[in-house]
Amino acid sequence: ALPSYNEAPFLTKMVEQGKLPPVISRLPKEPLVMKEGAMSDGIGEYGGVFRHVIGGRPEGWNWMAGQHQGWGGINITLMECLVRQGPLWQVKSEEQSGPLPNLAKSWNWNYNKTELTMNLVEGARWSDGDPFDVEDVRFWWEDNVQDEKVTSRMPKDGMGVGTTMSIVNPYTFRFNFRESQGPARISSLAYIQGCPGPSHILKQFHPRYNSSKNYEDYKNAQPADDMSNIVSLGMFVTIVHKPDELVIMRRNPYYWKVDEKGNQLPYMDKVVLTLAEDLEVLNLRAIAGDFTVMGRHIDIAKLPIFLDNAPDQDYRVQFWRQPESGIANLYFNESWIPEGGGAEAEEVLSFAQQVEFRRALSLGIERDQINEVFFLSIGESTGLCRGFDDPNNPGKYYGEDDVRLDPDMANAILDGLGLDKKDSEGYRLMPSGARLTLPITAIVASFEDYPGMSEMIAQHWKKNIGIHARVDSLERSLASTRGQNNQTLISIWESSGRDAVLITPQHLLAVAGGGNPDRLGMEWYDSGGTAGREPVSAFIKEQQTLYVEGISTSDGNRYLELARRVVELNCEMVNPITTVMNKPTYTAIIKRNVHNIPNPLPFSYHAQTSGNGFPETWWIER
Repeated sequence: ALPSYNEAPFLTKMVEQGKLPPVISRLPKEPLVMKEGAMSDGIGEYGGVFRHVIGGRPEGWNWMAGQHQGWGGINITLMECLVRQGPLWQVKSEEQSGPLPNLAKSWNWNYNKTELTMNLVEGARWSDGDPFDVEDVRFWWEDNVQDEKVTSRMPKDGMGVGTTMSIVNPYTFRFNFRESQGPARISSLAYIQGCPGPSHILKQFHPRYNSSKNYEDYKNAQPADDMSNIVSLGMFVTIVHKPDELVIMRRNPYYWKVDEKGNQLPYMDKVVLTLAEDLEVLNLRAIAGDFTVMGRHIDIAKLPIFLDNAPDQDYRVQFWRQPESGIANLYFNESWIPEGGGAEAEEVLSFAQQVEFRRALSLGIERDQINEVFFLSIGESTGLCRGFDDPNNPGKYYGEDDVRLDPDMANAILDGLGLDKKDSEGYRLMPSGARLTLPITAIVASFEDYPGMSEMIAQHWKKNIGIHARVDSLERSLASTRGQNNQTLISIWESSGRDAVLITPQHLLAVAGGGNPDRLGMEWYDSGGTAGREPVSAFIKEQQTLYVEGISTSDGNRYLELARRVVELNCEMVNPITTVMNKPTYTAIIKRNVHNIPNPLPFSYHAQTSGNGFPETWWIER
């Protein structure tokens, strides 16, 4: 504990009016202290409004039931997780021993690592003043994660098959494992899986506690357009949501983190997020300096314009890079069932499930053109496995031959698969005589111009290999719903840095809610075989097996071996097909009066950058 604590003037007025207790009564016994040494510009000053955008329409506020809040950073401002993974980049590798403390201030293992005891911050409170304690964690675990009727972010066996939780005291709980575990198991309690919700709000809507409610009532207990029961452990809490327009969030008066001088965080008073419906309009607004920080959705092709306008609009440009990651991968869902199904869809799927078919598609893509048009040629036309030598292809890495342009080989492969006939427009016909059409789901107003890239790839396939593709450009929430309903065959999206593939497996593996390569195979794995169906492809099952060992091992070298092999399988099976790699994942436009944003700031999916830059310490000079 520190000798004394301070609060924002905005909150002092509320204390004087009797609307809030004093700051000392709102903070835990020992608040989490953010060190000044980790702040690039030092202790901040209070006040200011943070202006940003959201990438989609909030589905609802019950994140424990799997609802999203519109992305765009809302998640990391509302929810706090048991541990924190993203800021590890600021810790020397030799000093790392797992994730950083957060709601769990400390933890320890028993001698054989079959028991993990975690100690919570004592006296933290939700934004309405209700205490946060082990009951919130128990409710998260027993009534969400372990309840198969709740679409929890963490699957039932997300902490290992047969894992149980026991309560030690009001601020201590214990995970009990069947087998020895490793540091990666704790990492799975970081964003977005290990984030408890408010039991004092949600219990009344859960069928286990209220027989008049069903699970749909529980999922929608905190609807997107109702602010009456929204609470937060994060630095801000939502107070206004105007559908299709904006979200306004105000500082959490009970936030449980402070700086070394005892100033309760965050420094900023308010967040205003507008809906990003059109990337072109968003980028024009960013060029005009309308946003405090804009680290998402920036069109890097407009970089010269941003740099020209930076002095007049008083902003700076940063690049947030994620090494060895794909920014525009084509993922093939091997269990796709479109609405209505039918024999023609089954025939299309039978080809999409074949590695040789995917290889031919990859060989028909002109990656250099995509890189030039959409990324100013600053990305790389390499594969996900660069640096992973393939013993069966001396001098090359896994999948290297598949990320080049070779229409002759591609056409020979397709002819050999029985796709040797074409219609009057030059598109290939399936053995049934129907045109083979590949639907690509591309999310609009997102990080990159995914619809534009998809249309370019469709033209490549038409010109080079006679394959017809249809691009379905969808708003993110709608695309997410279609994906959850297994109605997406090909999706175009990013991938996490490959070193973190077992920590955030949702892009490349069919586990932990990630359905990109096999939606039903993921449901089968996550449910322990009670839902979905067993993966069609052996490589997906092998990845699932490797994942189980990887997050359980305490051997760091073995962990890296397993993570590497998982990614090698993606490359061997050409799923996903990578296009452009290793561009600055985000081009960030930052007002010059905004302080404490690290530079450089590496992109981290599992911390939802900018969450790995300690945004609770950012401040606006006024």
